[in-house]
Amino acid sequence: MKKYILSITFAITANLFSQSYPKNWHLNYLPNDTIFGVNLINALKNIVQPANAKEIVVAVIDGGTDVNHEDLKNNIWINTKEIPNNSVDDDLNGYVDDVNGWDFIGGATMDVEFDNLELTRLLRDYKTKFGDKTKKEIRKEDRKEFAKFQELQKTHAKKLEEASNIFGYIKTIKKYTDALATEIENPDISTAQLTKYEPSKNEAKIGRNYILERCKTGEKPKEVFDEIADGFRQYYGMVNYNLNLSFDPRFIVGDDYLDNKKIGYGNNELMGPDGEHGTHVGGIIGAIRDNSLGMDGIATVVKIMVLRVVPDGDERDKDIANAIRYAVDNGAKIINMSFGKAYSFNKTIVDDAVKYAESKDVLLIHAAGNDNQNNDKSKNFPNAIYENGEKCKTWIEVGASDRDQNPATFSNYGKKSVDVFAPGVKIYSTLPSNKYKDNSGTSMASPVVAGVAALVWSYYPTLSAIEIKQALESSVNKPSKKVIMPGSKKKKIKFSKLCTKGGIVDVEAALKAAAAIKASKIQF
Repeated sequence: MKKYILSITFAITANLFSQSYPKNWHLNYLPNDTIFGVNLINALKNIVQPANAKEIVVAVIDGGTDVNHEDLKNNIWINTKEIPNNSVDDDLNGYVDDVNGWDFIGGATMDVEFDNLELTRLLRDYKTKFGDKTKKEIRKEDRKEFAKFQELQKTHAKKLEEASNIFGYIKTIKKYTDALATEIENPDISTAQLTKYEPSKNEAKIGRNYILERCKTGEKPKEVFDEIADGFRQYYGMVNYNLNLSFDPRFIVGDDYLDNKKIGYGNNELMGPDGEHGTHVGGIIGAIRDNSLGMDGIATVVKIMVLRVVPDGDERDKDIANAIRYAVDNGAKIINMSFGKAYSFNKTIVDDAVKYAESKDVLLIHAAGNDNQNNDKSKNFPNAIYENGEKCKTWIEVGASDRDQNPATFSNYGKKSVDVFAPGVKIYSTLPSNKYKDNSGTSMASPVVAGVAALVWSYYPTLSAIEIKQALESSVNKPSKKVIMPGSKKKKIKFSKLCTKGGIVDVEAALKAAAAIKASKIQF
């Protein structure tokens, strides 16, 4: 499930990100200004890109991407074997008119926008099997499954209650801020202007006071308005769709969901109803550099393959597996996955696809999640661990850091399960319709790493996926200070306890490490 951290935490009025974040801060490394990005600017100055740098295809498996964005369109992957819009599968890969990628959750006449959480889908399946039976009515061989059913019921009920309560709170706040927005007409107003403004109606006054209170922690009024709108949409979706046992939109796709071998379902409409998340992710990796438009991507010689899999809700394992296989079969060297969920319907099918990618020398990069949880102890899917206990050797799991070399307060972590951290707070990037915005989450940190990997691989194309992973991970910038553990107010911990490599990705150091790896191979 794709999550923006501001929208899922905004109901707690304390602002998580009170410090100012310059645009494109994540590309810099300026210790004197406490800006600890990935050191891209220095790397590009100090290490000249080779004339024969190889173009790297990065597959963005996400919720949809605006392939016509002014800052992305020239870096969008094109399937040259496919003739556009002729309704023929010219390259015989099973997908008709897949010119820039594929939408695995699209149908003949519309696209899936909302879907359930996997929790809801699993619970619905169990309800079909067990109905209202009591424990005494359950056969001995079914008791383990029945216990799981009861556990899911409790978890679902708790989540629905929490979501309903927060949604009720948001609706109330939104009523007041909407009243204010109606009066001021333009929400892009300064804090000073809003302080001086005297609303004519009491509801608008309450809205003004609420926003001003939030602005005390460093936010701008427009940011608060946007967070409220985002939060309303998210929790509206949680209550009415994600956790709604009566809602199942899979009929839109029209496939046999239980037929794991069937491909070709979906359509080639790549943005879907809401392409914000995927467009933002794609821009971080591959927005065109130095073109005087909104922002610069990290990779310098790159193409973005768009694969739409993630709805407003949890992605489905069959779609994830097919998207990974599509990416591999169509030339992607790196796959970015800025999504995740707490339950899996069919881990085997995803594991098999990941094994396939690993066997084809493809690097998989995945966001660790935004629940400030220890992934060593809590489940998070998909992941690098196969069901037999072995680990994918070409997988990088990414947590999020802030400008001060701290783990982001929301970031998941894990000494065994998370590999590295990368900037993930207020990352400025592309939005649909030629717009730009900053968003926060491990969803942003993962494409930062994907962009770095693509850049390093373009410099050193003879290296393997395992060697690119080694270059990135062996060269991380390791903070020496203790940091506050995500989810804690005061508990301090060494950064080395948060991830296997104990640090934050650094482009210049990674390029040097890759050069050393290449040199060692030549000498050998």
